[in-house]
Amino acid sequence: MRKFFNFLFIILLLFFVGYFYKDISGYDFAGIWHQIESKLFAPAPCTEPLPYKLGTFDNRFNISQKYFLNALTEAEAVWEKAYGKDLFVYTPDNTDNILKINLLYDYRQEATSKLADLGIVVKDTQESYNSLKSKFEALKLQYYSKQASFEKDLANFNVAKKAYEEQVTYWNSKGGAPKKEYEALQQTRSSLEQQSKVLQNTQNVLNQMVDEVNSMVAVLNRLAKDLNINVDQYNTIGAARGETFEEGVYREMGVDTEIDIYEFSNRTKLVRVLAHELGHALGLGHVPDPKAIMYEKNQDNSETPTEADLSALRTICEAN
Repeated sequence: MRKFFNFLFIILLLFFVGYFYKDISGYDFAGIWHQIESKLFAPAPCTEPLPYKLGTFDNRFNISQKYFLNALTEAEAVWEKAYGKDLFVYTPDNTDNILKINLLYDYRQEATSKLADLGIVVKDTQESYNSLKSKFEALKLQYYSKQASFEKDLANFNVAKKAYEEQVTYWNSKGGAPKKEYEALQQTRSSLEQQSKVLQNTQNVLNQMVDEVNSMVAVLNRLAKDLNINVDQYNTIGAARGETFEEGVYREMGVDTEIDIYEFSNRTKLVRVLAHELGHALGLGHVPDPKAIMYEKNQDNSETPTEADLSALRTICEAN
């Protein structure tokens, strides 16, 4: 029902735009309508195989497209074996609005590489987790101490800069400063320029520390999940990318649907995260069973759906 209203809104919006911009030549309303029509009249889940193709593929993961597609085939089989029929079909030559699956390299996968550059080798063990946690806590304290000092210096700089600018404005209104005052202003300006350079250098160091801390956060959260360590999720600092660590995400953007894969530590994890997002593409939501494919965290290693998964699958498929 929610999808129906989303499509209805798109149709109304299309006609609204068409009415007010009907004199614009070359606007492809027919093409837009074709996209919407193909979505509106698409087969219900499980009645026909859901077509998909490979979208963006980032080579920085150091895996081949064949490797990735084989993992996709295994992820398909998770649901198809359970339901007893084909639910997905790979259609690389299809140019219509079908499900696109993207492999995107960002901070999640980059985190492990960055730590390796720092000489920190991370293994999927409790010992490695504890060692990284100690380094993380020490670096975070160092960052906050340096950040507090920086903010104090920056506040003092801004006060001095404002006083300087007020003096310049004042003497400009008088037609220029006397020689003694002018020389004093020049010395103040030179001092402010030096302070500005020091502050910029400190900011660069802080930014580097932020990257290192956030890389540790990403890996710590992944290790905690993989090792099933019952701890609160670590939070990033400084950056505006948020605090949620997602290995993949299924997105609906109007008539377009995509799966973005960001991070995986091994092939089993890759298959599971693909299966999880393919489940969303079928219409499955999250289930409360921690061992399930459709649990909100990819914390188990089994590629076999649990009863919670199967119940969700039956609910979606048998409702159509």
